[in-house]
Amino acid sequence: MNIYNHFKTSILSIAVAATMLTACDKDVFDINTDPFKDETYTTTLTSPIASFLEEAGGYGEYVKLLRYSNMFNALNQSSSGTSFTAFVPNDDAMREFYRRRGVDSLYQFSKEYARQFVLYHTVKDSILPESFVQKKSVQNLSGDAISIRIDSTHAGQAVLNEEGRVVEMGLSAYNGKVYVLSSAMTPLVETVYDRVAQGGASNIMVQALQATGWDKKLNVVVDTVVNANREKVITHYYYTLFNVSDATFAKAGIGSLEQLRTSLRNADQGGLSDDSLLREYVGYHILANQYKTSELGAMMGSDVTRIWSSSANNQVFTVTYDSLATEEADKYVVNAMGVPAKFIPNKSNVLAKNGYVHEVDGWMPVWEPKQTAVLWDLADYTEVKNLVDAEFYQPSEPTASEQRFRIATAACYEYEMGESGTKNRNYSDIDYVTCRSNMKGANNYDRVVFNLGYMGKVSMRTPTIVRGKYKVELTIVFMTGNNFMRQQSDGNGGLLKMTFDDSDKNTIFTAPYTKVPSALPGVYTSTLYEEIEFEETASHSFSFVVLDPAASTNSNFSLQFDCIKFTPIE
Repeated sequence: MNIYNHFKTSILSIAVAATMLTACDKDVFDINTDPFKDETYTTTLTSPIASFLEEAGGYGEYVKLLRYSNMFNALNQSSSGTSFTAFVPNDDAMREFYRRRGVDSLYQFSKEYARQFVLYHTVKDSILPESFVQKKSVQNLSGDAISIRIDSTHAGQAVLNEEGRVVEMGLSAYNGKVYVLSSAMTPLVETVYDRVAQGGASNIMVQALQATGWDKKLNVVVDTVVNANREKVITHYYYTLFNVSDATFAKAGIGSLEQLRTSLRNADQGGLSDDSLLREYVGYHILANQYKTSELGAMMGSDVTRIWSSSANNQVFTVTYDSLATEEADKYVVNAMGVPAKFIPNKSNVLAKNGYVHEVDGWMPVWEPKQTAVLWDLADYTEVKNLVDAEFYQPSEPTASEQRFRIATAACYEYEMGESGTKNRNYSDIDYVTCRSNMKGANNYDRVVFNLGYMGKVSMRTPTIVRGKYKVELTIVFMTGNNFMRQQSDGNGGLLKMTFDDSDKNTIFTAPYTKVPSALPGVYTSTLYEEIEFEETASHSFSFVVLDPAASTNSNFSLQFDCIKFTPIE
């Protein structure tokens, strides 16, 4: 029989943890109450996680870290059914982590860093091995998603965040499971800005970030404001930054921030001020969401070049994917038809608390490409990502079951419910929904469901589109319940009034569900515009109004949209 005491966990909450510890999770590392304070709790089962590790041996370094960070008793907690999954580095893994971080022992870390290490390696709820091997990611107690890749060449092993290696799965403790790591993960405490600033190899870029105020933006992880309804709104910020090292700038003859300003001035054809040119250049290297290099080059269909909207106003860059390239460094080229740059593999996909840093081998000046196909995922907004559990946002494969999240509060959608409302109770007004394998043709295996009723309307901003003529196609998800729309047996088939930029010449009336060729559930594409012309390179307003009365009277009516594709017309 094992006997242990429950202690009040004396840990301090900070902004990162606070976003995860909501009221419904009050028993997870609760700092205010302990129902077993000053009592002895006895179980005939096994020891809780921290005690289990101390008794088992081989985890002495991690146990010392638990005590140093005041997390030993927290990880032993088991009140009100609380359970954990702990990814625990063994002693060799901990010592290797010290070497990696340039320290001799854990006591050279701050106690707060040690605490973040524990939070980063801990997940709420006990995950059985048979469930673990089916997952692509889990969310830890830091609020971060940990990716899971099962190692096909080493049976019984997995890789976490492409860094931590699981060598033993699902050891049982009283209040959860232990997964043993032979390599530890690096906790995400550094921001995107920290990642660029550390090491001293990118001084010009750091100075440029500071001069334009981007250093402060890239240092923000989460912000909390109170809206007009006196509700707390927590916003997480995510970025992708293309870093240019001093050595790469030097190859372009740029040896200082002032020389960068001079180069930008010499190339300018628009008469912008020096400060405006620098802001444009820095913003051109930043995306307002987080993407791996593989995601930057991915696109539905056979296209090999994808266009991306940067944080510089109306400026875009391209990423070209070469499927025949054998070397990782040659797979992706940024601005292949301009001043090309490639990702440096061992310095890209550097994960930070609020995004990714990719180092490129060219200085990447602002450049306007020729027309390129644009794939606009209607859920690809940071505001949507804030409202969706990290495990289910843009999953890497179809999900076992549909996961639904109300996203109507996302600022990227401006909408009005029709006066007659809706009778569809399966969805809220605007939902983010993942796709199962029968909808595997959906981009990012997700879609946005609009349930706005008759005369309901919504508007949103497109990505930046290079000026020119395009064919515009909408990809929809068709469910069995949508068949009445396809057959127009009730209402007019989901008739919509669509427009870009509130322009009469860009306004159409369309019923995409009537163009679905089969009654089988699936993902289908409908042409909206055979030709539309955008006269300037810019982001555009896109809106639609629901003109089908069945949207308010038929309980199966819903508009399930995946993405919109803009294909250039020569």
